[in-house]
Amino acid sequence: MDALVAGQQPRRRIPPLEPLVMAASPTTPAAFRCPISLEVMRSPVSLPTGATYDRASIQRWLDSGHRTCPATRLPLASTDLVPNLLLRRLIHLHAATLPPSPSPEEALSQLAASHGEPAAAEKAVRSLAAKIAPEKGKQASVASAVAADLDSTVPALLSFAKGGAGTDARVDAVRILATVAPEIVSYLTGDGTEKRGRVRMAVEALAAVLSAGGVSEHAKKSLITALVAGDLGRLVTTLLAAGPTGVVVLEAILTSPVPDADAKTAIADRSELFPDLVRILREAASPAAILCMAAAVQVRGRPARSSMVRAGAVPALALAVAAAPTAAAESALLLLVEAARCSDGKAAIAADAAEVAAAVMGRMIRVGQMGREAAVAVLWLSCCAGGGERRMREALAAAPEAVGKLLVVMQGDCSPATSRMAGELLRAVRMEQERNGMVASSYDSRTIHVMPY
Repeated sequence: MDALVAGQQPRRRIPPLEPLVMAASPTTPAAFRCPISLEVMRSPVSLPTGATYDRASIQRWLDSGHRTCPATRLPLASTDLVPNLLLRRLIHLHAATLPPSPSPEEALSQLAASHGEPAAAEKAVRSLAAKIAPEKGKQASVASAVAADLDSTVPALLSFAKGGAGTDARVDAVRILATVAPEIVSYLTGDGTEKRGRVRMAVEALAAVLSAGGVSEHAKKSLITALVAGDLGRLVTTLLAAGPTGVVVLEAILTSPVPDADAKTAIADRSELFPDLVRILREAASPAAILCMAAAVQVRGRPARSSMVRAGAVPALALAVAAAPTAAAESALLLLVEAARCSDGKAAIAADAAEVAAAVMGRMIRVGQMGREAAVAVLWLSCCAGGGERRMREALAAAPEAVGKLLVVMQGDCSPATSRMAGELLRAVRMEQERNGMVASSYDSRTIHVMPY
């Protein structure tokens, strides 16, 4: 319009009415979330740096050996955790303004319907975990809801626990499984009509509960009590048939204070125990198989050592020493020490002298002090004790850098007994080298000097 009519006011445009929107539930302030887990804190505590974390998350951080503040990266003068009561009160007040949480049955339905939606699954798991917190006193309602349909709820929880969720969320899923673990035991010791898939599911669930750090010791003891209350022979057979996962459960039983000595002896004396453990160790390089062997030897002593050797454990343990992670390699070295204490074990070590000597010498410097001392003990028992075995002395003398590595152990923080054994091994190696006309080593065993290698 080029011009307005004289005396006529311009027409005002009236904006359209905005649609009514229901007020959303109040969002959670960022200060209420733990900087580590990013979840709302249940028990906020503060470090000397002033940063606040959920107690469970920061305790795991400290227990893993860290001595810095995760948020500020500053060194901690103290690891004392001071409860932040004001923040805890504010979190509780905020929680009171939120809609009521779903019932356990509703949360489980949400979990079952959350395939492909990790956020929805985590929300359901968090809702269930909040109801089994000690201060809630509602463990029974959650256990009842999960137990009502074990065939669907247990796989859903296991799938979530093994998925891409955060550490705290996975621990929560395992804590929920722990509430029904005794009921799951019936899948292992039932009348044999259960499908193989149900047994595998049960073993995976029990192994997750017994190996998790976030499950209470009381819950673990209750589960082990339920496990040993039935037919031990059938239990051992079922767990060994389940492979490495079943061995995790079996090792937890043997190392737990719950079963009495007779029950543990009955497990350790099973004829299939060591052959199956050796098979599992060879097929899956399972650290749990090594730990289970060690637990059985601890329970039964000399008879278990002989059974272990007859089952062919020595070459399998030598492979584990060479290739397993450090902790498992140290356990394998300790088991080789046990094997070398009996005549059958010493003969088995001599029969695989080249492999055992190469594995032990190759790993001697790449383990902790306990592993180094065990390595020296294995070699001394098989090369020197009672006259030793000629084949082991020859294999040790031919091992690369044997003299230098033994000198490194002697100069380290080893026990007097280990230092004495290393010295005797050095003399045995040099004598064997001279007897066979080997080229003199670059190391002088009469001094404490060790050349680089």
